[in-house]
Amino acid sequence: MTYKSLLKLFATLIAGLFISTLFTSCDTTQTTGGNFSLSFGPGTSLPKTTDDALELTDVKILLRDIKLEQESASKTTDGDHEGEGDEVVVKVGPFVVNLNLDAITTDVAISDIPVGTYNEIKFKIHTLEASETPPDPEFIDGQDPSKRYSVIVRGTYNSVPFIYKSSKPAHQKIRLEEPIEVVEGTPTNLTITVDPYTWFYKGDTFLDPTDSTNINDIDNNIAHSFRSAFRDNNHDCHGD
Repeated sequence: MTYKSLLKLFATLIAGLFISTLFTSCDTTQTTGGNFSLSFGPGTSLPKTTDDALELTDVKILLRDIKLEQESASKTTDGDHEGEGDEVVVKVGPFVVNLNLDAITTDVAISDIPVGTYNEIKFKIHTLEASETPPDPEFIDGQDPSKRYSVIVRGTYNSVPFIYKSSKPAHQKIRLEEPIEVVEGTPTNLTITVDPYTWFYKGDTFLDPTDSTNINDIDNNIAHSFRSAFRDNNHDCHGD
């Protein structure tokens, strides 16, 4: 093969590679829209201490099995819905929610779901099982099954840094403040709010995250802090 032939072959290969890369890039950058999205946001009523000694800098929550429940078609004589409606899977997981602490939502899912009216959302605060691959290496320490975590919090107390890791799983079920109607071609966003500062208080008493005697109280606070969910199409952590 002559030098000119080699040069021509090389140019052909480069051109083919460029075209292939171009089409591959186009495919990978396309995003699939949906008629429903889900986000998490921080609560707005943060507890205050006299010295404002607690500051949180990083909150990560491991979730899985997010489902929306449709309003039941049947009603009682009082007008209340009877029984449970159909469930729709929004996201399976496990996956990590990095909660934004600056009153900005963290978007976690975009899905196409059946049109209809939904009045409840369910999900799991999840502790990794032995067979699962951690989506974030911080949620597992070695092979010890007691060192698998569902929530990780970083912050300072009295200017001293701390890391709190919860191993407790919890099933969550939130009744929507107002049912949301999902329609074709019009995106609807649902925001779930949680205030991580409340995890470290019992009444007006601060729960030191470095004190092992407070673990049960803190974990219970985490499990009971996901209480509010509402339509929030502009992602400002307030109901529309």
